[in-house]
Amino acid sequence: MHTMSDKWNLDDIYTGFDSPEFLADFEGLKDRIEEMNGLSAKLTDFAQAVELILMYEDYCITADRLGSYIGYVASTNTEDEDASKYEYLLETRTAEGRPTEVRLSAFLAKHEKDIEELAKAHGLEDYIFKMRVMIEEHAHLMSEEEETLATQLAATGSSAWALLHEELTANLVCKYKDPIKDKIRKINITDCRNLAYNPNAKVRKAAYKAELSAYRKIAESCAAALNGIKGEVNLTCRKRHFAGPLEQTLFESGLTQKTLDAMFAAIDENIEYFRDYLKAKARYLNSESLKGLPFYDLYAPVGNSAKKDFTYEDAKKFVLENFAKFSPAMAQVAQQAFDEQWIDVYPREGKVDGAYCGRIYAVNQFRILLNFGGNLSDAITLAHELGHGYHNMQLMNERYLNTDEPMPLAETASTFCEIVVTNAALETLEGQEKLQLLENSLQEATGTIIDIYSRFLFEKEVFDTRLDHPLTVKELKKLMKKSQRATYGDGLHPDYLHPYMWLIKPHYYDADESYYNFPYAFGLLLANGLYKIYTDDPGSFEAKYNNFLRATGKMYVKDCCALLGIDVEDISFWRAALDVIKKNIEEFKQAVPAAL
Repeated sequence: MHTMSDKWNLDDIYTGFDSPEFLADFEGLKDRIEEMNGLSAKLTDFAQAVELILMYEDYCITADRLGSYIGYVASTNTEDEDASKYEYLLETRTAEGRPTEVRLSAFLAKHEKDIEELAKAHGLEDYIFKMRVMIEEHAHLMSEEEETLATQLAATGSSAWALLHEELTANLVCKYKDPIKDKIRKINITDCRNLAYNPNAKVRKAAYKAELSAYRKIAESCAAALNGIKGEVNLTCRKRHFAGPLEQTLFESGLTQKTLDAMFAAIDENIEYFRDYLKAKARYLNSESLKGLPFYDLYAPVGNSAKKDFTYEDAKKFVLENFAKFSPAMAQVAQQAFDEQWIDVYPREGKVDGAYCGRIYAVNQFRILLNFGGNLSDAITLAHELGHGYHNMQLMNERYLNTDEPMPLAETASTFCEIVVTNAALETLEGQEKLQLLENSLQEATGTIIDIYSRFLFEKEVFDTRLDHPLTVKELKKLMKKSQRATYGDGLHPDYLHPYMWLIKPHYYDADESYYNFPYAFGLLLANGLYKIYTDDPGSFEAKYNNFLRATGKMYVKDCCALLGIDVEDISFWRAALDVIKKNIEEFKQAVPAAL
């Protein structure tokens, strides 16, 4: 039975929408915006710019606190009317602060040559990188009036579409025909998707069918939401002088096209190894006459662990023990999250699917949303999100405007923790239990490399096609299957793909973070590189790692990785990172015949 301790406690952020603190901060935001806009309108010297930056810093911390609280309430209850109301009001209110951002970047651009000297003279050395980024952003800004209008329109455009998608998927109910009890049950979509980890093949297949059937009820609405969001992004990208959404994403991530090309080139060279893994798993499961692995068997458990159920208490113990082997400080952060109820654990109606971690700078804390289903993979997800949490705690040692780490590096920290936990556990296991964890690691890696690649290809085609016309549900399903065939190849059964993957993944519906797919692949492979550095010199690694994490918000990706001697534009780095996974695939392929 679930208890209140399984839900996160938000009281340190705000005790409610009617609390004096929340109302004071929300109402006070308007005064801060007016003050900033007033100062930015008469910006003439660098002393005023410093005053404005400090004012803007304080404003952002408060806006972040408000937005975090509103978002957390909405995530666990998409029908909360106050959360919906304040989400809209906060977005429209912060849009009024857009002129300050535009004017400040324009002022800094005029003083580009003297930025470093002026910053040092006025005690703003910490923000030299941030100011340089703002100067670069200036070249991609519309006029002050257009930027303000675009931000205001997003509240009734892309953000409204995203909220619709969130509510539709969070409250979706499946008619699941239980093959064990031979009766139809109504279950929410998250519980249905969690059945993909069930050891019974009939259960997995029935859940897959129920899931796809349920999506038909909301497919047209979600397609409309996706078209609205992608259409808006295409338009604003052109207006901001980007060649397209991918160029904008790379710019905002501080990532070069050369880096992305090197990573995908290495993946293309090695893609057959992942397909071999899938075919080996199909042989183990005897899946559908061995025509490749059906999508509903992708997450099927392999190996027979003595422990059949993996409770949340088991997951906490598993993570703490293995974090402690790497870093007592990391284990301490995890323990604090458990003790102080920073984690919302189980799925329930009205709660969004998936998992995430968000920080609240104002109170020096973070929160984690899970949808724990009682599987080993859920324990790995917990480690992943706590990796974000540890990263967040490091970043909160920095000034606020230096905490906006790019997506690829955010996913590196979280995935590194997955690897730490998995490898530490593999050293102590043997036989069927080791096979189970090894396969789970490959399952995660294949999803992160191959499925993410399919999502990248899909999103690129959607953006390109959306320039011509809105896509129908039929077109979206066709593109999704095409992308899956391109990456999974003969590793997946051709009759059992997942044509609705575009519908359930929330990343597609965020207008501010297009292509939130390849950062996961980047993160996994870079994390492999970090782990190799750790094993070569474990004694000195933690201090280097913490320094790396703290630098992620104030350096470009290439420069940040160079701190650890990594060249992410060199394909040889990515090949070496993939070699780690390939070695595990060969070990699994050899273990499968013995396990049959």
